Amino acid sequence: MIAVIGGAAIVTAAIVAALLGRGPDGSPQSGPSRTAESSSAGAHSDPCDLDRLGDFWNQPPSQRYNQTLFADRLRPRVYSVVSPDSNPEVSVKGQLNLDVPAGQVLYLIRRPDPKTKDQEGNPGNNRFYPATPVTPTSAGCWEDANRPVGYPGVKGIGQTYMLVLVGRDQAAQFPADRKSGDWDGYSHNQWRAINTIDVMSFYVPTA
Repeated sequence: MIAVIGGAAIVTAAIVAALLGRGPDGSPQSGPSRTAESSSAGAHSDPCDLDRLGDFWNQPPSQRYNQTLFADRLRPRVYSVVSPDSNPEVSVKGQLNLDVPAGQVLYLIRRPDPKTKDQEGNPGNNRFYPATPVTPTSAGCWEDANRPVGYPGVKGIGQTYMLVLVGRDQAAQFPADRKSGDWDGYSHNQWRAINTIDVMSFYVPTA
């Protein structure tokens, strides 16, 4: 067991080192304000068009990112929009200045917030649901469009979205598990047993 844990720690450290090996493409930006970014960003400095999204797009109210991975890089940016349906669809767009190491996959995970309730008064189940692999462009642009939150009447349950790095074998296991008839996300203990590196997370309310 000690050897396995030690090996996992070495692999994780190697991945972090690889991610930090590439220098930044620009100087760090000071904050997430769209107004501040728009006033200083020209057409060529925003390849992901995040500064030109419509008024319905907003930066999530809560964002966190791995400060070790982005210590000398542009901090990640993300915007979201939620449809008004009883089973809302969430679309997200972002920019992520990150090199995905060989053998790793960047994966989008969602987690229903247990502190929020759906239209029938049921709380989010707080389980982990792998949504889709994410492949940023050379400029770091990425998106996931029109993803239903869950079921008719789920409106009101907030969603915590996570971007994580996982091994290719584990990434292939996610859709296989989803096809299981009795599968309904990963519990907290099951998720802890999966070797991941947190890249960033953000919160999207649906109320």
